[in-house]
Amino acid sequence: MPKIIASDSVELNYSLEKVWSVISDFQSYKFWWPKIVKLQIIQADKQIIGTILKASPLGGKSFSIRVVEIFPLKEIKLEYFDGLYRGFGHWKVENKNDSTILIYVVNLEIVDSLTKGISYLVPVSKIHSMIFRKIFTNLGIYLKENG
Repeated sequence: MPKIIASDSVELNYSLEKVWSVISDFQSYKFWWPKIVKLQIIQADKQIIGTILKASPLGGKSFSIRVVEIFPLKEIKLEYFDGLYRGFGHWKVENKNDSTILIYVVNLEIVDSLTKGISYLVPVSKIHSMIFRKIFTNLGIYLKENG
């Protein structure tokens, strides 16, 4: 079964608390998520667990993500449950002196037939990582402008 398996990280020159406050605030994603991926909050929950996001990549099929577990100031666990993918991902933050290491990991099964076929020709895990480099760059800019 075709999969996307990726682990991407960035070191941000901000406190762990500052980085956490942004990645755990799904309302802020619209300010730093790439415009090529339309992101909607389908269901918001004050406790974060149960929040549902729908991502619609430009020219691609959509997928939905649910927050399933949270460890404050450490990790947000996600389930990809509808649309293009099935599987899990998570945000993780680690303190490093005066900066923060932000990590995003996914292990996803591609369930869409067309995308499955394309995945045999195109390195989808690498494309996912390229998109996350853009996400991390945008997040750094957002933190700088709002820090």
